[in-house]
Amino acid sequence: MAVHNDPQIMELAKTHPELMKLIEQHEKLDKLVAALDKRHVRTPEETLERKKLSKMKLANRDHISEMVAKLKKQQ
Repeated sequence: MAVHNDPQIMELAKTHPELMKLIEQHEKLDKLVAALDKRHVRTPEETLERKKLSKMKLANRDHISEMVAKLKKQQ
């Protein structure tokens, strides 16, 4: 499930700007990866860029998960 499709996460993001910023970054990275995935043939540089973006996206997702867990504990 995409981050922006999770109602609990989006509800928390409404009152936590830092979380919203992370979600927006995640969506941007997702779009960049998807654009590279649409190419039938990628240059070696594009392949490396895709790997880099995927790692950034995963790290961003982990950060979102950590923040959500922290915020849920505070409630």
